[in-house]
Amino acid sequence: MTDIAAMLNAYPGTLPSIDDDALVICVQYCLNCAQACTSCADACAADPGAAHLVRCSGAVLNCADLATAAVRVLSRPTPYDAEVTAATLRALIEACRAAYDECRKHALENEACRICGDACRRCAQACRRLLRPLE
Repeated sequence: MTDIAAMLNAYPGTLPSIDDDALVICVQYCLNCAQACTSCADACAADPGAAHLVRCSGAVLNCADLATAAVRVLSRPTPYDAEVTAATLRALIEACRAAYDECRKHALENEACRICGDACRRCAQACRRLLRPLE
C-alpha cells in the first residue's frame, strides 16, 4: 500500500492538461520500474557469466535513474512546467525502450530480465498516456 494517490490528490490546485488518475498510475509504474531495473542490474551483476549482460545492466540502471527523476518531477506540481514534464516523460520513454530491448535479449534465460522488461514496457505505456495531452 502506498500513499501516492493520497499525496497527489491532497495537492490544493489542479494541473492543466494532466489527468489525476493517469498521473497517479504513471508515478506508480515509474516507481515499480525503478525498483525492477535496480534489482535486474543487481541480478545481472550476480550472474556468473555477467560479461554478456553489461549492456543490459547499463540500460536498466539508466532507466532506473530516469524513472526516479520522473517520479520526483511528477510529484512536485507547484513548479509545474508542461515542457519540462513532457521532456522528462520522453526521456524516460526512451530509457524504457532501451532497457526493454536489452532485457528481451536475455529474458528466456534470465527471469530478472523478463520481469524488468515487462516493468519497463508498462512504465513507458503509462508515460505515453500522461504525455499525450501535453503534446
